[in-house]
Amino acid sequence: MTIYAEPRLLPCGDRALSVELGDEISREVNARVLALDYLIRRRALPGITETVPSFRSLLVYYDPFLVGHDALVAVLRELASRARPEVLPPARIVELPCCYGGELGFELEAAAAKLELTEDEVVRLHAGAEYCVDFVGFTPGLPYLSGMPERLFIPRLERPRVKTPPGSVSIGGMQCCIYSVESPGGFWVLGRTPVPLYDPAAPDPILLRAGDHVRFRAIDRGEFDAIAAAVAAGAYKPRISR
Repeated sequence: MTIYAEPRLLPCGDRALSVELGDEISREVNARVLALDYLIRRRALPGITETVPSFRSLLVYYDPFLVGHDALVAVLRELASRARPEVLPPARIVELPCCYGGELGFELEAAAAKLELTEDEVVRLHAGAEYCVDFVGFTPGLPYLSGMPERLFIPRLERPRVKTPPGSVSIGGMQCCIYSVESPGGFWVLGRTPVPLYDPAAPDPILLRAGDHVRFRAIDRGEFDAIAAAVAAGAYKPRISR
């Protein structure tokens, strides 16, 4: 793993800069990306219109009529030098109920066989970890989660499926993700959460944010259906703490 001593700033058209802080996927590099994002928001720099974190870089959109390229580069370099995990505020901890196996976790049995584990062992390992949202992407609200136990690392599907139900809790490679909308996918589906990750009608449409911590709570099908009904009635809120 390489963490750059100096950030690499690459132009992305005439209204954005990509600030690269490392060359590999790692928790430390991603924490620095999130720290830089936080410092930019805290500074409230005029002219910056949006920031988009990824595993190892931060895309910074700006209005060139409000801030010049050279001035922005100088500020980003200064903030990047202070972008360390310790500057971040305490992370939100989001608990998501998940019904594993059966119709909802339709690839749990195959994933367990691939990993040479029992289904119960896979569930215990998966639900016993705490995950970090490295970034949100691919589809609206879909989180890429690090922190999965190494024993669950698994190659992605050789033939991705055409449709994956929203709420599917899945693993692939060294990552976990939750499909936020129906979409193609190549991760193994272990279960499903009844909590929507993307609601375009809500004041805040995206549930999870980069830097959040996520814990899964194993539930049975009866509780899944009860929570889904409460969600549909607007009477359910996920447990979020710090």
